[in-house]
Amino acid sequence: MGTRDEKLALLRDIPLFRYLSKRHLDMVSRNADEIRVDAGHELSREGRLGHELFVIIEGEASVTRQDVHLANLGPGDFVGELSLLDNEPGSATVTAESPMVLLVIGERQFHSLLLAIPELTLEVLRGVAQRLRATDEALTH
Repeated sequence: MGTRDEKLALLRDIPLFRYLSKRHLDMVSRNADEIRVDAGHELSREGRLGHELFVIIEGEASVTRQDVHLANLGPGDFVGELSLLDNEPGSATVTAESPMVLLVIGERQFHSLLLAIPELTLEVLRGVAQRLRATDEALTH
């Protein structure tokens, strides 16, 4: 990701982190690892407990449940938060459709960040609410 300032600038461009102060962005930066995965890599598997939050920096992923395509994800989207929030198995499989660059935050770090940064907690909740509304809309129309 480059220098510390480059990493902070990258984090600030991600919607999940847009309202965080520089101090809080620095906390996220210290707790997030950058990884690269190839197309076909599964970020999460339906029915399996997840232990990381993935934030997409580059690339595309598909979301499926029982082999039915539900959505496409791209830069700025995040996955894995539900398992981290409720300690239940994943509700869908998320698969890289292209090579991807991801930020990964482990379970322990995710919980620590949510407790330390209320703005981050609100953004995660907003993201979950948006997905719930989109799913509800798709099911009722």
